[in-house]
Amino acid sequence: MDTEDEELLALLRAEVSEQLPPPVHTALDDVVRRGRRRLRTRRLGAALGVVAVVAGVGVTTSVLRSSLPGGMPSNQLAAASTSSVVTTTSGWTSSARSDTRDCSNGISVPGEPKVDPVNLDAVNKSLLAALQKVAPKASSKITRSTMLPKPTSSDSVLASTWADVVDSGGGGSVYIEVHGFSGTPTQAADSERFVNGECTPPRRQALPDGTVMQLYAPLSYDPGHPSQALRVYTPTHRLYVITAEGFASPDWTQVANAEPGTLAVPPGAGRHSLPLTEDQLTAVAESLAAGG
Repeated sequence: MDTEDEELLALLRAEVSEQLPPPVHTALDDVVRRGRRRLRTRRLGAALGVVAVVAGVGVTTSVLRSSLPGGMPSNQLAAASTSSVVTTTSGWTSSARSDTRDCSNGISVPGEPKVDPVNLDAVNKSLLAALQKVAPKASSKITRSTMLPKPTSSDSVLASTWADVVDSGGGGSVYIEVHGFSGTPTQAADSERFVNGECTPPRRQALPDGTVMQLYAPLSYDPGHPSQALRVYTPTHRLYVITAEGFASPDWTQVANAEPGTLAVPPGAGRHSLPLTEDQLTAVAESLAAGG
């Protein structure tokens, strides 16, 4: 790792550990503040040519865009999309809004996000049960979990967990982050339609209990490990960010000249496909949503 890479890694660690004040919920301020932090963190990781985990916080392959959450215009996204064949479940509709001119527009959301501790054991149990049901021929196990027992920031990752999903196509994984959110599930989903930097509106599905699920297009910045994210907003103000990744824990390597536990997935590593179809990813999301 050269000096420039070391500087970028230091910035990445600083971004991950940054403590920000509670958000001010204005139309653009909230989206830009939260979105820019996540985009910058993930962009720094990608600048090193890796997917990185620093101090127990996952930084995944899902985002690499310009400085605002709006990011690339849709006609430039072809190179980032996966070529994998994706099976789509029914019930999804476009989240496009007639009053939204472009993907940099934010939606004002009232109140402060819920930051109660998460029952991580229950999340892991639900995840593994869902994976066993939707992918019975795959081998699934939890490989890494973190939790914030006393959250103090309304923008905190309250908990996160990784599970390997290994089948005949190779090793993949599912990464889950748990957050709180304010407003209704629909308001929160509207405010984060472009949180991943996509200009193409994600698809949306509402469940009978009021849960809103938002499915983003698959991305493949590295052909070895494509990814696809699904965000789940429950009536209890839990947000589950579920990402199917085209790599598994054996692909992680320790970053040279970095603190222990700073892991990376090298360029080209992975199964070159998603470990779950959209049907399977949706079923996992529904299982987590049922837990509130």
